[in-house]
Amino acid sequence: MNKILIILLLFFSQNVFSQELSQKVLQEYEDTLSTLAHTMKYGDNENIRLAANKGFISELLEVLKYKSSYSYPFDSLKSISILQPDDNSFRLFNWIIRTDDGEIKYQAYIVLPSIKKKKNVIIKLQDNSDYQLDFEYQIFNQDNWYGALYYKIISPKKKNNKYYTILAWDGNSKNSIKKIIDIMEIKGQEVYFGKSIFVKNKQKSNRVEVEYNSKTSVSVNYDESTKRIIFDHLVPLKENIDGFKSLYVPDGSYDCYQYKNGKWIFKENIDARIKNTTSKKNNTKEEKGLFRK
Repeated sequence: MNKILIILLLFFSQNVFSQELSQKVLQEYEDTLSTLAHTMKYGDNENIRLAANKGFISELLEVLKYKSSYSYPFDSLKSISILQPDDNSFRLFNWIIRTDDGEIKYQAYIVLPSIKKKKNVIIKLQDNSDYQLDFEYQIFNQDNWYGALYYKIISPKKKNNKYYTILAWDGNSKNSIKKIIDIMEIKGQEVYFGKSIFVKNKQKSNRVEVEYNSKTSVSVNYDESTKRIIFDHLVPLKENIDGFKSLYVPDGSYDCYQYKNGKWIFKENIDARIKNTTSKKNNTKEEKGLFRK
């Protein structure tokens, strides 16, 4: 009798994940997540926001296990960055929590779709912000992720390129903000960040970091029509302060990284009029409250 009971329980537990959640149940999950996300952002103090974050993660991981959640839009989660590449090979859920002393904590989960009616695979990116030395030349994985808020995934340009270019925001400190251009690659259930395909003045790096004064605004966006990542050219506010990136501001010109033969090639002082075609999508994200003004 005990053996029969164990077999039935095993069958039930495996069958649960083969079932589709109804739209009504998914909507109920979304309503709960939306309420918690609002508290994560607007809670009166850090303890309240962190408690809401804990509840949000619990609910999110529960619903994301189910196959039917993979295509569910979760449109009401306005303060959560939810991204998916053109090939739909994964989904990225990414958000921030602010502490009372101004620190920003980053949360991110990658979801891989279920195979053969099993539950979806969920990979947590573990924030480890001690990455200051040689940041542009390091390789990271899900266990030592640098922490950022992603706002754009650029899909591979060729079928045999299974890595993705990603754009991110980092509220680095009170004095400076960073935008990051990086490469993400998923191998099985392992996630890697960084690839030596960024070329500037014949020097290669694994990623690009654009750091600037927190009181100004800098655009880093992808222009689909020209296949270029276009960004403001930065200069120091005053002479003799080269290298102090927290004092860098835009000078009205634009640079870019152009994709060519599997690499991103740096080009300086491009036609500024192209920049206007890239800003609309990122402004939409800013309106959703994902980024600090």
